[in-house]
Amino acid sequence: MTIFLDDADYRQFVHLLGDVVDQFGIRCWNYCLMPNHYHVTLQPSQANLSEAVRRVNSIYASWWNRRHARVGHVFQGRFKDQIVDREGYLLALSRYVALNPVRASLVKRPEDWRWSSYSATAGLAPSPAFLAVDATLELFGEGEAHVLQACFTRHVTAQTDDAAWQDRIRSNDRILGTSAFKETVTAAIEAAAMLEADRR
Repeated sequence: MTIFLDDADYRQFVHLLGDVVDQFGIRCWNYCLMPNHYHVTLQPSQANLSEAVRRVNSIYASWWNRRHARVGHVFQGRFKDQIVDREGYLLALSRYVALNPVRASLVKRPEDWRWSSYSATAGLAPSPAFLAVDATLELFGEGEAHVLQACFTRHVTAQTDDAAWQDRIRSNDRILGTSAFKETVTAAIEAAAMLEADRR
């Protein structure tokens, strides 16, 4: 169902997202709010991502229901999360998130969609304080901000066939990255699970 009915809904969610990532010490690489869902790339500093997303969703749902005189669930089920390798994969994910409104035929260009971090990262609009614009631009190397912003813009708007990347991001794969990255992450998850079991 549509979870953002007007600009006030979108603004409230962005404000709430900023509050929660600040409170939980989470780095926000990018976001894109769509009429019936949202995408956000987050890097937690501790094991609190599920709690943070639950907080965003529950506070927004309560606010939205009150504002629109509705009852019941606003979000369906648990959020989908993937662990993404920064090398090579994070840039592809940034492009995927920024182009969501274009793929959905809501706009012709990503900068025309107000409810995305694309324009802030590209230097076309002020950046929300919680958005890690510098971290995204540093993926393109060192240089002056306007040069890196141009690199980011070219990366997002390049005419490439990235259907394979889109399929991987849309897949149910829990970890996106090289084989070595997947092995490292899987071992870390298993070690954390064993440690948690020992504590019980």
